[in-house]
Amino acid sequence: MSAFRVSVWRGGADGAFQEFEVPRAASQTVLDVVTHIQRKLDATLAYRFACRVGMCGSCAMTVNGIARWTCRTRVDRVLKNDRLVLAPLRNLPVIRDLVADMREFFDKWARAKGEFRGGSTRNDAIARVRPNSPAREQVDAAIECIGCGVCYASCDVVAQLPAYLGPAALNRAWTLVRDSRDKAGLERLRAVAGDAGCHACHTQMGCTERCPKRLAPTAGIAGLKREVLKAALNGLL
Repeated sequence: MSAFRVSVWRGGADGAFQEFEVPRAASQTVLDVVTHIQRKLDATLAYRFACRVGMCGSCAMTVNGIARWTCRTRVDRVLKNDRLVLAPLRNLPVIRDLVADMREFFDKWARAKGEFRGGSTRNDAIARVRPNSPAREQVDAAIECIGCGVCYASCDVVAQLPAYLGPAALNRAWTLVRDSRDKAGLERLRAVAGDAGCHACHTQMGCTERCPKRLAPTAGIAGLKREVLKAALNGLL
């Protein structure tokens, strides 16, 4: 059986790459490779995974320089010169090896007011959103975001401006701004209108290009820019 070389990041931010040799296998994914290393070659390797079928996004890593879900990434499609280079997600602190610290990613969701704030109580009738309403159709795909962090790791603006809220948090804010049941729209627009908010996006499309679910955070950010402008013209910001 043939084999290939794998360079894996070890340690924290000041770590280094360690070389492994991994045998080829049919229909082999990058997550299979990492699991082989941890179970057969070095049990101290730290990494994350859960569902293994592309539903949770927890196995996201940097594979040959590109953020990907490793459970959905076939080795034969990304192998370069019989070599893989695996690292933690970019733009996030490294806890150890392939594990990135996601706290600031989710902290930015909170800063973007990413929680739903309704005005109904349990005694009120269930509020309905018509699936064919214009506002609902605008966020039809955006609500499928699972917060894996691939878009955030692929964003060059985050790399240059660490305070930037990032595509995932802004995408979440967009879905809530267009939710007719939510009552915090103006507060949310104020939260995303600052220097590190939606207008910091340079529309480079890295987040949209790399999203494993084929969502378009760039479109949501453009929608936020329009809503912020409307609110400003109306003297609300």
